[in-house]
Amino acid sequence: MTSKAPRAANDFDAIVIGSGMGGLTTAAVLARIHGMKVLVLERHYLAGGFTHTFSRPGGFTWDVGVHYVGQVDEPGITRDALTLVTGGKLAWSRMPDPYDRLWFPDFDFSIRASKERFEGDLIETFPAEAPAIRSYFADVERVTRWQLPVIRTLAPAPIGWAASVLAKRTTRLATTTVGDYLSSRFHDPRLRAVLGSRWGDWGLPPGQSAFHPHAVITSHYMDGAFYPSGSASRIAETIIPAIEAAGGKVRVRAEVERILVEDGRAVGVRLAGGEELRSPLVISDAGARNTYLRLLAPEAPIPFRDELARIPPSMAHACLYVGLSSSPADLGVQGENHWFYGGLDHDQLWARRGELLDGSPPSFSLFFPSMKDPEARHHTAEIIAPIDGALFARWAGSRWMKRGPEYQALKDRIADGLVAAVERRLPGFGARIAYRELSTPLSTSHFSGHPAGEIYGLPATPDRYHQRWANARTPVRGLFLTGADALMLGIFGAMMGGVVCAAAVAGLSTFRHVSAEARKLSAAQPPTASATSPSIA
Repeated sequence: MTSKAPRAANDFDAIVIGSGMGGLTTAAVLARIHGMKVLVLERHYLAGGFTHTFSRPGGFTWDVGVHYVGQVDEPGITRDALTLVTGGKLAWSRMPDPYDRLWFPDFDFSIRASKERFEGDLIETFPAEAPAIRSYFADVERVTRWQLPVIRTLAPAPIGWAASVLAKRTTRLATTTVGDYLSSRFHDPRLRAVLGSRWGDWGLPPGQSAFHPHAVITSHYMDGAFYPSGSASRIAETIIPAIEAAGGKVRVRAEVERILVEDGRAVGVRLAGGEELRSPLVISDAGARNTYLRLLAPEAPIPFRDELARIPPSMAHACLYVGLSSSPADLGVQGENHWFYGGLDHDQLWARRGELLDGSPPSFSLFFPSMKDPEARHHTAEIIAPIDGALFARWAGSRWMKRGPEYQALKDRIADGLVAAVERRLPGFGARIAYRELSTPLSTSHFSGHPAGEIYGLPATPDRYHQRWANARTPVRGLFLTGADALMLGIFGAMMGGVVCAAAVAGLSTFRHVSAEARKLSAAQPPTASATSPSIA
């Protein structure tokens, strides 16, 4: 489906750097809605970014970034965009309910689908905090509708006017930290721990992350979670045909070395090796750091370059990919996600994340891809723990899979610690392991090019919403940013960043056309969102 060489070097309406969810979405929207021929360049040998999968001996297959998504069966622009870019051909399986289980040292809490059940379960567990719990859900809903990031990209008037029409209270709420919000409204530390628990979905603990991503992601999963049938690789497989149908191409093993700028305008790219490709539009899905600090020449007019360089990295992670010899259902697992915490203070757990190197993870999560995918043929699991990418800097520049015995010993120690931690909660898990392989922040940087192994791009701090340059438009004419750093982190956040970028390129009518075309596709072939029914026992 992908091509290693474009038909012609200068025969494209736009060049997209990177084939992650944002890059593919922008390319597909421009192709489907506006008939544009788009060339997508991917440095990896597989297209898809964090939506791709990989396999190992024994038939085991894992995703690398899609662990669950929400809202695939809810009317709205998110589902419309997904339907449009995939042609309505991507089927989804609903995860079991409850879909998230939170484990703390002396209690656990399960999150069930629907606002009514989630809110009701919280009130039943923490009855003294009922009024504050109800207010919390109202605040989540209000902040989810907050659209300052979109306005900054698309508003025809100056941003000062656009911001002034927003409710000031909502703006303050959206840009407070999750930690400040929870501590000012709830008394029970267990309740604060539950509500702040899924910070791994946006990459920073409550004390550092803004309430906006917390609210958006909480809303995203309010009515349950889904997983793509046939694995996450089906996402790119269903998007790419739309790009090709308009005459576009997705070219792999094509690493961009420089964005070419002439007379203040982007005019194309130069690949590693020297090949130059020209186009009147360049769209970067490489992230803000890579785009502004590496791909553009130092003399490019980027007034916020120094500010961007000072922003600390967001979360990096280690992931243990596990192949299982038998079903984990015998352990009481139904395919839900498990989140494990060694205490109630998430910020303290984050500060201790370096203990993972000694085999003692303060917090981690456990996913079962094979139990979520009805087309899976072999049992798999993934154990993910946050880590500071800087702790692996001594091996930067070394070759993948050839980093020496000391590095391998570190990986073994981390893997042993993660397995032991799961075993304490799910006895018998370790005995089922038939294959295991650990990735580190170095693996993330190797395959994605993300600095320091970041998995979410720019950190989701309150400061991000005060950075007026953090959107799809750039100071360079003809150059646009797509994906997570253009709008919102996560797979669907990156997708909507792709839609917003396409609208910045081709006009606001893009949104209307996305919805109209999606509804035509839905009428012809409604998207599938069925209950999970694993094909393996």
